[in-house]
Amino acid sequence: MVGFEPGAECRECKGRCCREKGCSLSPEDMLKELEERTKIPAGQLKMRQDLEDMLVVMLKEDNGLYAIDRFSTNKGLLYYLRMRHKCYTFVGIDAMGECTALTKEGCSLSAEQRPKGGRFLQSSPEGHCKQHYTREMMERDWEPYQQALSHIFKQYEIQFKEDGTFDRCDENYFAWMRRCREKVES
Repeated sequence: MVGFEPGAECRECKGRCCREKGCSLSPEDMLKELEERTKIPAGQLKMRQDLEDMLVVMLKEDNGLYAIDRFSTNKGLLYYLRMRHKCYTFVGIDAMGECTALTKEGCSLSAEQRPKGGRFLQSSPEGHCKQHYTREMMERDWEPYQQALSHIFKQYEIQFKEDGTFDRCDENYFAWMRRCREKVES
């Protein structure tokens, strides 16, 4: 595996990083996942006109693992994939919280299945973990996919605002948080 194994400190803090935000995928992670689903070699997937359609199918899965998110750069917004948050949909607008792959025992994904953002997170005994998959790297990596990802994001952002999906996600998340707190207190 290229990257870092989670350290003992991850068990001690119970995955604080994973409770705050799902880790970022690289395009290679995305293409690997699509290759497994479609049986089309990753090199051919990059060139396909229907890549956006395949991404939508993967993202819309019930209990899906991935979400499209964005961050600001000097050039504007950059769209990328990350792990989905519990109780949220595949569009990461104002999504908060715990990665869908986090369990009481840690990450439910094997080391080989973990996205680059998880593999390149170096734990630290002081709790100041260091991300080695930087924003600059993400900008370079995700540049070829901006048209497809931004189109999907914008299309579903409008739909989910209008139909109340984002509001329901927030309500579900806060209800889930209350249940978690009640379990700890009892």
